[in-house]
This record gives sequence, structure tokens and C-alpha cells, in this order.
Amino acid sequence: MTGTKFWKKRLAAVSALLLIVSSVGASALVSAENGDYPPFETEVIVRTVNQFADEQDVEDFIGLAERYGVDVISLNVKQDEDDEVPSGQVFYRSNIAPIAEGYEEFDALREVVDQAHAVGIKVNAWIPQFHDQEAFLNNEDWQMQSLVDGKRTPFTGSNGSEYFVNPLHPQVQQYERSIVREVVENYSVDGVVLDWVRFDDYNMDVSDYTIAQYQARFGYSPLTIDFGKDSPQRRQWNEWRTERIGNYVRDVRQDISRSSNPDVQLGVYVLPPEFAEAGQNVAKFKQHVDFVAPMAYFDDWGLGSEWVYSSESGILKDTRDRLAGTSARIVPTLDQDWTEEEYQEIYGGIRQNYAEVNRLSFFAYGAWTEDELAAIDERVGWPSSGEKDYVAKLPEGWSARNIGSMPGKVSYSASKKQFTLSGGSSDVWGESDLLNFVYQPLKGNAEMVIQVKSLSRLDDWAKVGISVRESLAADAKHVDMVLTPDNGASFQYREQTGADTADRTAEAPAPGWLKLSRQGNTFVGSFSADGKRWERVGTARIAMNAQAYIGLALSNPGTDSAGKAVLGNAKITR
Repeated sequence: MTGTKFWKKRLAAVSALLLIVSSVGASALVSAENGDYPPFETEVIVRTVNQFADEQDVEDFIGLAERYGVDVISLNVKQDEDDEVPSGQVFYRSNIAPIAEGYEEFDALREVVDQAHAVGIKVNAWIPQFHDQEAFLNNEDWQMQSLVDGKRTPFTGSNGSEYFVNPLHPQVQQYERSIVREVVENYSVDGVVLDWVRFDDYNMDVSDYTIAQYQARFGYSPLTIDFGKDSPQRRQWNEWRTERIGNYVRDVRQDISRSSNPDVQLGVYVLPPEFAEAGQNVAKFKQHVDFVAPMAYFDDWGLGSEWVYSSESGILKDTRDRLAGTSARIVPTLDQDWTEEEYQEIYGGIRQNYAEVNRLSFFAYGAWTEDELAAIDERVGWPSSGEKDYVAKLPEGWSARNIGSMPGKVSYSASKKQFTLSGGSSDVWGESDLLNFVYQPLKGNAEMVIQVKSLSRLDDWAKVGISVRESLAADAKHVDMVLTPDNGASFQYREQTGADTADRTAEAPAPGWLKLSRQGNTFVGSFSADGKRWERVGTARIAMNAQAYIGLALSNPGTDSAGKAVLGNAKITR
């Protein structure tokens, strides 16, 4: 993506200029105090030419994406590299750009959007911009010109296959923007992500058009600049180019805002700050984007892993600084082939230093495999505190864990369709919890109903019922609707991680029925004596991640090992 192979070759020449970042101890990050964390949202970047040749490919992939918790697919709707098909060809029914061979009758974008939306997965249109062989070869005036040994020549990269068009040429800009408009107007995409919004080095573009524009602005030709060394003139040149790139992103935002789908999100994939010669600066377009996806491929760039997450310097620090004063999100873009140790370290560093980051994006140059998607799904709550689910025979999709490491058990009767929970010396209250939690992952809205059938030999303040927890950490945000043996029903919640728990109570006999619903950030808890007539106990607005956990909870301050709660008729409506 974005010329990774080419930039790897160039790093040897610029390594002396690379940012030196301070090291943060990996072991300290992995053992972060919070333990388990709210699951990261997952975005996968898909190269259409490698993944989708027909409708069956889409169906197979969407099935895997749903199974492994993918939230967003960033789909390549315009070819980025010059490998299987030339850059600039598209994978949808375009009236503007040439359609890639094999996609004349197969509208990959339409098929992915339809199938992904049907299962609640969002789709971003990944649209490369100025790396475009089709536009380069068909429009000689559009070709990006570079100055090499004093001569102007069309830029095709060191390997002869980097077909850049001039990002400053008005006809180039109109053409590339028209493709974005066509996609936004004709497809219900959730976002657009621009790529290749840059130059490739200081010595470009030096076409007649650009020279005339620059000379009119500054009174001298850029051909007089020594692009090989730093100088006030080269800095002025680069600042001018960077400003124009920022203006281009602004214009794309205006196009979307004026379209029939003005709420489509806009993002940009960006190179590391070390590559100043690319003329790409997030600060120049920060007011016009909803998110920025910094390419944090530390090993591609020849850097240490701490460069990704350091709070002192590195790619996320630089992106956050440049986005200051805006609400634009940071969506780090990671490789899919690092070691488990590297992921533990980097996830821990992001959790510790960039708590605002709640989505991670992953790039695969080839086709995504089931194993790769499963591995990402397994990591969504990393780094782990060391607590693990305990072994229990439960219906498919359910897991059980003692949060806070206190002993508790669960059994399930398939014939009676009921759960029996036990546990002692525990409580859900204050700033941290101890409980037996039988749960499922939750994405977005849901309503759960449960019948508390019996409570025996439990403390009067034992709490049994339904819980939604943002994470599996003991101090996580949570909302519960619970019943006690002798103290009625309680709707309780923790609004902030590590904060005190609050509650609203109601007189209610045990046994009985409980209901807890979530719509966005609004939670409602109710009690019923018969499962038909419901009394609302409490309502709260909690800013909780869409990715969370829902299930059955038991906390019991008592120590009687025979204490237990029997719950049946569990139903989760999503």
C-alpha cells in the first residue's frame, strides 16, 4: 500500500535522517495496570484484485469478516500498484475511469457494500489518487516531471513502475476528484480514504505548469533550487507544495459535503513524518478530515517497534500533535505479520499513551486468510492481564471468567436451558469489581432478558442478573440490572473506568425477571415479576465503546460454598 516496496529501498539512503525515538520498556507496557481492555474495533484493508474475482469470493470473505469481528472493510476501488492490473483502473461500474479486466460485469464495490451492510459491517472506499498509470499514459501533460541530473523527465520511480501524475495540475485534480464524487454519489459507502496524496521527492513536480505557478508566486524558477540539500529555497518549495496538497484534501471534503451523501467520512492514509520530501503534512488538512490513518509499518521503515507508540516521538505522537485542536480520529495502520510479542508491546503502548485510539487498521498485500483474521480477532482485547476464561460446558458463543480472580463456577442444563452460577467473597461496587461473569462479545445495540428462577444460600446483598461491561477488566465501565435475595432490584453503573459505582434501586421480590437494553450510549434496566409487565428501574447514558461484553453476572459477599443462583430463559436480541 502506498508504495511500501519502493519506500523500503529508499530508506537506506535516508536512514541518517530518521527520527530517533526514546525507548519505553515493553515489559512495563504489557503489564499495564488496567489488565484487560475494551476491544479495539477492527478495520481490514482489502486489495480487490487479490481478494475478489466474483460474488462467491465476496460471500466467503464477508462470512469470515462477520465471524471474526471485522467492523470496517477498507476496499480498494481503484488500483493502487502496477502489479496484477495497472494503477488507475477501477473495480466498479465507472463512467469515468477504465474498468479493470474481469470486472466489467462484476461490480466488486456494489457487491461488498451490499453484503457487508447486511451483516452490520461498514465499508470505506479506498481510493488512491496521484499514482495512476492509466491517467499518466493517456495524458502527457498530466505526467509528473522530476529533475534528474539537470534534466526534466516523466517520473516513473527507481523501478520504472511508479506512474505519478502531477498533484498540482488542475485537470489532474478534477479527474481524480470526479472519481471520488462518482463513488460517493452511486454507492452507499460509509467513508472515503484517500491514498497516494503526495509527491515522491523534493525534485518534483517540475512541469511547465508547476514552474509557471511557482515563479508567479515567488519570483524565481524552482529549477534553480538544489533539491539535494536543505536550504531556505528548498523549504519554501516544499511548504508551497504541501500547502497545495492540503488544499486538495479540502476540495475533496467540499465535494463530499455537496453530494447527496454529505455524511460520508473522509480519511487519508499518510506516510511517516520522516518523509518530509513527499509534501504531505496532516496539519495542512486536519480541519477537513474525520480520521487520519498513519502507516505505522515500523519494520518497513527500518525503525524499532517503540517508534509506533512512544509518547515522546514517533508516528502516533507526530499525528496527534498535527491534529491538535480537531476531533479527527487516529486509526493506526499496522501490518498483519508481526510477532505476538511485538503486538503485545505495541498494543500495550497504544493503550497507555494513546487511549483515544479505539480502532486498528490492518493491511495485507495479498488475499486475507481465515487464520490472519482469526489472529486479529483474538488480539482485540490485548494486552492481557493474565486472567483467563475458566473451563465450562456452555452453549456455543458463551464464555465464563472470574473477574478479579475470585473463584466461581457455572454449569448449564441443556434440557432445562438454564444456567447455575456460584461464587463467593465478591462484589460489584466501588472502583473495582469481583464477580463471576458468563458472557458473549457485544457489538453495538442489544437487549437481554433473563429469568432469575431461584437464589439459595447467598448473602442478602448478593447481586444476580445482567451486565454489559466495556472490558473484562475489574475496573471497567459497566451497566448492570440485578436482583438481590432480600434487598430488591438494582440498576447500577460505572460511568468512567476506575470510578465509583452508582445505583438506583427498587423494591422487587426474588425470584423475578430482569431486562437490560442498550441503544447507543443509553442503557435502560427493568424488572418484572412475571416477564410480561415491566417496571423501569433506571436509565443512564454511558459513553461506552461499541465493542463490549454482555452476559450473566453473580457477585456474592457471602462465603457459603453451597450458595448458587439459577437463571433461565436467557435471550439476547441484537
